Amino acid sequence: MRKYPVLLGAAGLVLLTGCTAAGSAPAAVPTVMQVVGTCHTFRTPQEMVQPSDVTPPVPCGLPHRSETFEVTSFDGQLAAHRERPDPEQLQTYALDHCDSHTLRRYVGAGPRDTVSFSVWPRYPTRAEWAEGVRTLRCDAVPPVQEATNGPLVAFSLRDVLKGPESSVVRNCEYGDAAVTCDHPHDREEVNAWLDLDNRVRLKDVQSAAATVCKPYVEEFLRVKLARAQALTIKAETPSKDEWAKGVRTVKCGVGPADPGVAVVGTLSQRAKGRA
Repeated sequence: MRKYPVLLGAAGLVLLTGCTAAGSAPAAVPTVMQVVGTCHTFRTPQEMVQPSDVTPPVPCGLPHRSETFEVTSFDGQLAAHRERPDPEQLQTYALDHCDSHTLRRYVGAGPRDTVSFSVWPRYPTRAEWAEGVRTLRCDAVPPVQEATNGPLVAFSLRDVLKGPESSVVRNCEYGDAAVTCDHPHDREEVNAWLDLDNRVRLKDVQSAAATVCKPYVEEFLRVKLARAQALTIKAETPSKDEWAKGVRTVKCGVGPADPGVAVVGTLSQRAKGRA
C-alpha cells in the first residue's frame, strides 16, 4: 500500500481536530485519512452518487449503506493530471482497480458463494486532487431489497458470508422474483456458470444441467444431495430462443424439492458453521 502525502493546508488542519461546536456538523474526514473497514451512510440519493465523500463514517453496528473494503491510489497518466479528471475517466480507472478478488476475500466468500455487491468508488475532492491527493476508496454496497435511499444494513460486511446473517445479502428467487435470502424463496443461487456440451439436445437440457451443476451444488451445501433429499438442483437454463442462437450456459442453484415449499435463510452449511 502506498503512503499518501498529507497535503491538507490550513483548512485541512481544522478538519483533523475532531472538535465541533455544539449543534454544528461533524468534522469531515479528508480522503487521504480514510481506511478499510469503515461504514458510511447517506441522507439522500444525491449524496450516494457524489464522486467524493468526506463525511465522517458511522459505526458498522448502526444502519449504513456502504463499507470500505479497499483503499488504493490513482497512478499512471491519470494521476499526472493537475486538475481532477472528469468522473467518467475516474470511474473507468476505478472499475479496473477496485479489485473483485479483494472484495471476495473481505466478505469471506467461499468458491461457491455468489458475491453480488455493487462497488462504489470515491475520489478525492477537486481541492484535494489539486494538493496532490490520489487516494481511491472502494466501497461495497450490499444487494439489500426494499430500501429507501439505497441499501441499509446494521452489521459489518467483513466475513459476512461466513455467517447466517449473510442471508440478507445472498441472491435468491421466489418464483420469477429476485429476492435476498432473508425473504421466503424457492431457489438460492450457487456461484457456478457452466457451458453444456454442444451435443446436448434442447429436450435434455434440464437433466444435463443437473448433472454438471451437481458437484458445485454439493460443494455449496457441504453435503451429498443423496443425503439431503428435501433439496434439489434448480439450474437456470437457456430459453428456446437463446438455445437457437447457440447459448449453452446454465446458472446453478438449489432449493426445496417440493415445488410448494419456500424457505427463509441461506442453505449454505458453511454459513451455518457446519462442516
